[in-house]
Amino acid sequence: MSALRQAVIGEHVATIEPPDLLVLSFRGVIRASHVADYAAMRTELLSDQRYLLTLADLRRVEDVEPACRRSIAAIRDDRAQATAFVGGSFRFRVVAELIANAARIFAHRKLAFRFFPEEAPARAWLAEMRRTFRGV
Repeated sequence: MSALRQAVIGEHVATIEPPDLLVLSFRGVIRASHVADYAAMRTELLSDQRYLLTLADLRRVEDVEPACRRSIAAIRDDRAQATAFVGGSFRFRVVAELIANAARIFAHRKLAFRFFPEEAPARAWLAEMRRTFRGV
């Protein structure tokens, strides 16, 4: 993938940074319909990748609809995934950990995630995960 691609999902912006990074900038409320739109976009734009790397900026999130948990858990994707969350309230972190653990157990996903206060260390961790997934 050579060109930067961008999509708007509700109030949120999804940007693909070549070669393999999906950057999600969330604003306001995350709704279940946004999760469905995100999953469709990810399937369309990232279907050729062996693994998924995501940087999720949560610093402007106001709330997450409870229905999002079910929508996220329902996403089926067997590829290895690493998500770096930047910011986010304590409540959001607890919910994210519950969702990720459920996805690991019930959907048998290879899923790694971490929370970071700033973007630079999040990107460094994702670069490390890229090397791990590529087997370097």
